[in-house]
Amino acid sequence: MRLDRAQAESLLRRMDGRKVAVLGDVMLDEYLFGEVSRISPEAPVPIVRVVREQAVLGGAANVAANLKALGAEPLLIGTLQKDVAGDRLLGLLGRLGISISGLVLDASRPTIIKTRVVGQQQQMLRIDREESGPPEAAVLMGLRTRLEQALGEASALIVSDYAKGVVNGPVMDSVRSICAAKGLPWIVDPKPAHKALYQGATLMTPNTKEASELAQRPAKSDAEVADAGRAILAELGLRGLLVTRSERGMALFAPDGDHAAPWMVPTEAREVFDVSGAGDTVIAAFSAAIAAGADWREAAMLANAAAGVVVAKVGTATVTPAELLAHYHEQEAN
Repeated sequence: MRLDRAQAESLLRRMDGRKVAVLGDVMLDEYLFGEVSRISPEAPVPIVRVVREQAVLGGAANVAANLKALGAEPLLIGTLQKDVAGDRLLGLLGRLGISISGLVLDASRPTIIKTRVVGQQQQMLRIDREESGPPEAAVLMGLRTRLEQALGEASALIVSDYAKGVVNGPVMDSVRSICAAKGLPWIVDPKPAHKALYQGATLMTPNTKEASELAQRPAKSDAEVADAGRAILAELGLRGLLVTRSERGMALFAPDGDHAAPWMVPTEAREVFDVSGAGDTVIAAFSAAIAAGADWREAAMLANAAAGVVVAKVGTATVTPAELLAHYHEQEAN
């Protein structure tokens, strides 16, 4: 159920420099960290005295950051505006060495910002600034052009859908045709409302809530997950499915496996501080491993270990090969 350290090290070496395209909604994640000691006299709400601020890559940009941290080479495709948040995003991408050539300027909508207010290590409020909906024709054309260019170089494609507009019918038609022509795997982090857009994907990585909504049935117990997974596979014509189950680990429906009894991978999390962005880590690690020639079970085990490391960090985070190998060393020592 777990790669040993030597297997993980070999796989991480093969992942190094592999190009993986990421298509999706790019956003900026802001964190306001503070102290809470009293209630406001104006309303029955806590007062947070901000002591520290942090801005990190969010949405599809965080998937790209996870790929980069793991040693792969992300090719990010999305939109932003030339506003303050957009400039901050470009600065963060530049510092990580992530190419911005796949980004399309969209003057009609502001760069997406998610601001989280954290007091005493507890998230208290999230403020979203966004305008969702399909992009204008010129932006749409730009996305399809950038996608075609990226898929000329990549070994796999991640579709990171936050239902803000980048993942839409015309763009997904291009994904299907280009990936089919080139034999490229495309792997989706889904939004259930966009289910029809994922028809024919190689694999999806829903959590249990998303799997339940996609299948329109419960997906908590092992038997329910197996039932829901089979329904999703049949309806969307997927080759496989990786359901993330929080403290219960993962369930993998692989092309060469028994879909009646999916392969269950127990969690490797030691302590859970923050699950923000854990799905981004899972899809990045799984897809980079597939791009490097790993089989589906190896990819799932590496993704499971990566998720176990990243949930022990506060905030949207990434994991490095060194951290992963230290995790495997610790597991073997125990």
